[in-house]
Amino acid sequence: MNIEKRFHELISTNKRQILSICRYYSRINQILTADDLFQEIVLGLWRSYPKFIKQDNCKESTWVYRVALNVSISQSRKNKFKFANIDDADASNIVDENDDETAILHLYELIKQLNQEEQVLLYLYIESKSHKEISDILGISVTNVGTKIQRIKSKLKILNDGKR
Repeated sequence: MNIEKRFHELISTNKRQILSICRYYSRINQILTADDLFQEIVLGLWRSYPKFIKQDNCKESTWVYRVALNVSISQSRKNKFKFANIDDADASNIVDENDDETAILHLYELIKQLNQEEQVLLYLYIESKSHKEISDILGISVTNVGTKIQRIKSKLKILNDGKR
């Protein structure tokens, strides 16, 4: 199979994950749309694809996440974005099901106070990535992933208690 066909299959297989990242990062600024970010990510994947094929030392999905997150962060810096929101559905893991939209908006405000690394880690956690997958994507140990998640939860609780 030729390289272009393999690449198209890679994009098709991982399109949902790429679009999820695009929606997440495009919500924080009207300048860059999810479609624009998707194109930037695909371009970034295409540019690094030959190197990925040669190394082949991680899963495709892990590599796609890593490139997509790096391109998104790079674009956000370039456009001076502020990291902000997650989807309402994603907030369900943190906010009780009975909470209304006001509580979800309050959660968004708390998440805005997290640093960039914490927001990325929280995004992957909310996306139901395993500690191992998060470790591979972010290049940190599995133990460190668990520790950071617990610290983020504690930080969100402290931030929430301070707002009351």
